[in-house]
Amino acid sequence: MNHCLIQAVINSAPQMRYTKENKTPIAEMTVKIKGLRDDDPSRELKVLGWGTIAQEMVEALNEGQNIVIEGRLRMNSITRKDGTKEKQPELTASRIHNISPVEKINSEKKETTISNSNNSNSSEEKSGNEETSQWDSSPLVPEVDEIPF
Repeated sequence: MNHCLIQAVINSAPQMRYTKENKTPIAEMTVKIKGLRDDDPSRELKVLGWGTIAQEMVEALNEGQNIVIEGRLRMNSITRKDGTKEKQPELTASRIHNISPVEKINSEKKETTISNSNNSNSSEEKSGNEETSQWDSSPLVPEVDEIPF
């Protein structure tokens, strides 16, 4: 079974197009995915949505939003102008969950840093704001390449 769950930031807003035969809507966008480790470069991934998912993508998603995408991953083989072949990943979305805009996350991190530096009686006081959940971005695989047996 091919089912992926990816956290990403929208790099380009979704663009709508339609199939020729039955006019099925297709939305296409690119997202940026962080590497597993701090020194790993971020990568771009093409995301497609079909039918109602495509319509929801165009209506609800904007550049810079932090999202989680569920879907099927596939590799496309593309021939370059010089004749060499390149493989590019493509994710067909089945669900998209909006976490929050990147600007909001960055401003909350700054507020947390400021409040932690001035943290004399913060445990006694609680603000009325909702607490945001933080995603654990630590690698799922240990950094050592030893086989345990």
